[in-house]
Amino acid sequence: MGTGRSLALASMNPTFSLARLATPNKRQQVRVGIGNHSWIPAWCRWWLLFGGTVCFCLTLARSVCCAGFIFVNKGQPMAEIVVGEPSALPISFAGQELQRYLKEMSGAELPIVNAPSKKPAIVLVSRSSDLDKQALEDPREEDHYRLSIAKKNVRIEGASPRAVLFGVYDILERLGCGWCVPGDEVVPKRATIELAPLRVDARPAFQYRMMLDFHMLTVAQTIAISDWIAKNRMNWVRECPNAHGEPKAWYDRRDRIVPELKKRGLHLIVGGHTMHTWLPETLFDSHPEWFAYDGGARKPPTLCVSNPEMTTQLIQNMEQFLGRCPEVDVIDLWHTDSEVFCRCAKCLRGIAIEGAKEKPPADAVQSAYVISYIEFVNRVAGAIAKSHPKVMIGPLIYSQTDRAMPDGCPAPADNVLLGLAHFHRDSYRPLVGEPKSTINLRFLGNDLTWIAKSKHSYIYEYYNCWVAPYVYPGAQVIVRDLQTLESLQVQGVSSDMYGYSPVNMYVAARALWAPNISWKEAVREFCLRYYGDVGEEMAENELQLETGIFGLNGYQASGARDPEKWSPPPAAGLYLQRQRPEQIKLLNGMIARTRDPQVKARLERALKPWSLWNKEPRFWAFPEFKDSNE
Repeated sequence: MGTGRSLALASMNPTFSLARLATPNKRQQVRVGIGNHSWIPAWCRWWLLFGGTVCFCLTLARSVCCAGFIFVNKGQPMAEIVVGEPSALPISFAGQELQRYLKEMSGAELPIVNAPSKKPAIVLVSRSSDLDKQALEDPREEDHYRLSIAKKNVRIEGASPRAVLFGVYDILERLGCGWCVPGDEVVPKRATIELAPLRVDARPAFQYRMMLDFHMLTVAQTIAISDWIAKNRMNWVRECPNAHGEPKAWYDRRDRIVPELKKRGLHLIVGGHTMHTWLPETLFDSHPEWFAYDGGARKPPTLCVSNPEMTTQLIQNMEQFLGRCPEVDVIDLWHTDSEVFCRCAKCLRGIAIEGAKEKPPADAVQSAYVISYIEFVNRVAGAIAKSHPKVMIGPLIYSQTDRAMPDGCPAPADNVLLGLAHFHRDSYRPLVGEPKSTINLRFLGNDLTWIAKSKHSYIYEYYNCWVAPYVYPGAQVIVRDLQTLESLQVQGVSSDMYGYSPVNMYVAARALWAPNISWKEAVREFCLRYYGDVGEEMAENELQLETGIFGLNGYQASGARDPEKWSPPPAAGLYLQRQRPEQIKLLNGMIARTRDPQVKARLERALKPWSLWNKEPRFWAFPEFKDSNE
C-alpha cells in the first residue's frame, strides 16, 4: 500500500509543476475553435487539459493502490489454498477453515492443493524450524505471524502451526467475519471477496492467554468455547471439572474434545479446585490424619499439606490421571473453594499451640500455612517432574493463601505455573491510577512479590460476571488493567467464563493480544459486528453504561439485587439497579425494530439478565448447546 501511494505522488508532482510553469497569462487569451461552432479561451483549454491529466493520474494511482488480492469474483473461486505436505495438523486445519468460511461467505469453494500452480495462491507456511532459539529467549514468539497480501499472492507465515491458524483467522476478520460469542459467529455474505495490499507483523503481548470452561455443561459447548478461544488468538484452555474424586466429566468427553484442541494447537490445563480430586474425602474414614485440622478436629475435604503419606498417595493419583490423559500440559492443585486450611502444629510450623490462651496474629498463622503449602506444591512438582517431565503443576494463590509471599517462603519449582487470583476486587476501578482502590493496589502488590520469585505465573481474573444478576459493564477497566500488566511484564492472564459477559470477554480477548487498543473502539466493534442493524444503538448504550459505572466501588453486580443486605451497599450495584427499567425498555425496543432474526435472538439473550434479575446461573450470551445424543 505504501509503494502504491509513493508511485502516485511521483506521477502527480512533476505534472503539476510543469503545468504550473506553463500557465498562460489571462491577458494572453487565444480563441480556439472546437468543431465548427464552439470557441473558448486558451487558458480554459489549458485547465481542461490539466484537469483531465490530474483525474487520469488519480485513477491510475487508485488502481495501483487498490489492486488487491481477489479470493472470489462474482461467486467464482479465483485462487487456490496452498498447504504443503507434510503439514502439521493446525496448518491443515487452517486451510480447511479458510476454505470453509470463504465458501460460507460467497458460495465458492477454493481448492486446497499441496503445491502452487500458476493461479493466484494463498500460501500457508510455518517457520517453526527457526523458532527454537527465539522461543527460548521470548516464549511469545511461538504465536508470532506475518501476513503479506499482494495482487497475485497471499502469504500467511507463522512461527508455529498454531500461529498460522491465528493468521488465517486474522485474514477472515479483515474480510468481515466476527468471533463474538462461542457458537454464534458473524459471517457476511459477499459474491466478491477481495483484500487490499497489506503487510502485518503480529505477536502477542502475553505468553499465557487463557480461558476456563466451567461448568463443562455439554461437549458441544466445550468445543464451541475452545473454538472461540483459538479464533480470538488465545492459546490455553482450562477444563475445570472441580471433581470430588476422579474427574469423570473429563474422562467422559476427552475422546471428543482432545482432537479439537489438537487441530487448533491449544494447550490444556485440567483441574480447578482439586484437593478433593487427587485425594477424595472418601478416604477420610481410613486416613483422617490426611485431612485438615480446623476448629479442633480433622475435617475433609481440605488436606493436611504437611502429611508425607498423604502427599505420596496424592502424587500416585496424579500420575495415574496423567497416564490416562497424556494430552494434559498443566494439572491443577488448588484448594477447596472455601476459606478452610489446615491449622495443625506442623502445617502452622509450630507458631500455634493447641489449647493456648493466646492465639498468634491471623497474618502470622496464614503466612506460616502459605509456606507449608508452597513446600507441599514443590514436593508434588518434584515427583511429577521425574514421572512426567513436560507437565507443570498449577496452584492458585486464592482465599486460603491470598497474601503477599511470606518471608522465608521457597520459590515455586520451575515446573510450577502459579496463578494469582483477584477475587472480590473493585471491578470498576483500575489496578493502578485514578480512582484509587485500596484492595486493588493490595492485590497488585501481592502479585509482584510472587511474580518476582516464580519462573511461570499469570493473573487469574474474573472478566465474566458470576454474581447475580450477571450484569457487568467492565471493558474499560479490563483494557486499562491489561495495559498495566503488560508494562509490568506479567507473563499471562486468565479468566473464568462462568456467567459469561459477552462484551467483556470479547474486549478481554482483543486486549490479551494487544493491550494498547481503545476500549471504546473494541466495544463498538463488538456491537457493530454482533448486533447488525441496531449495532450503533447497542454500542452507544454499552458505552453509556461503562462510562456511568466507571470509578464506583463494588464487585461485579454485588448489591444490585439485594442492597438491603449490604452496609453500605456497593455504589456499582446501586447504579445497575437504577439502570434496569431503562435497559429493559431499550432492549425491548431494539427487539421490536430489528429486521434480522439472528440479531433478535441475540438481543433477547442480552435482555434476560435485566428482565429476570434472578440468581439462576447461566451463560446468558450463548446459544443453546445440545450434544448429539441428547
